Amino acid sequence: MTAGAQAIQATLELLSHFPDAPLQIHQRPGMIEVVPTGEGGFSISVYDEGDDAMIAAERWHTHYEEPDQAAWCVFWLLTPFYRVVHEFKGGVLVAVWIERYEATGWEGSDPVYYLNPEDEPSWELSGNETYGRRYIQQAVLPSPEPYDRLSPGVLLDEEGLPPDFAPKRIEQGDASVGRTLFE
Repeated sequence: MTAGAQAIQATLELLSHFPDAPLQIHQRPGMIEVVPTGEGGFSISVYDEGDDAMIAAERWHTHYEEPDQAAWCVFWLLTPFYRVVHEFKGGVLVAVWIERYEATGWEGSDPVYYLNPEDEPSWELSGNETYGRRYIQQAVLPSPEPYDRLSPGVLLDEEGLPPDFAPKRIEQGDASVGRTLFE
């Protein structure tokens, strides 16, 4: 069995521990799609790419060679502690990444670029352009244990959520955040 097929199986096994979760799982050859049934959620797909699995959600994607890492990525994207960020420059999508809630705040990783991050002039704003970021998160699954125990030092609200939790939110700015994630 390929690593990608193992990732699909690991994801199905992990999600089977939440039989009452508001989710539908659609299976097709070589992939599954996890679809929240409530309002405001977003779907997550796992693809068998042979030697690895590709996880995709809201125009973001990444690859995992380890099946369990792929399954846990899907799990955490279904919680309020991970979110997808779209960055726009003057209305044009330039980068997408995920963020994880930590004691230091939201930490971005795994960016996907739609504008070359090495071409500095293309990231400069012109005219009355601004950068906009759309944050998308969901609370379909709970943390496997109190999140402040898994990530000591995080601040949570009275419902156990990150204090700025919002299924969809937009912010404007004069500088790119996504480009700073380029390594």
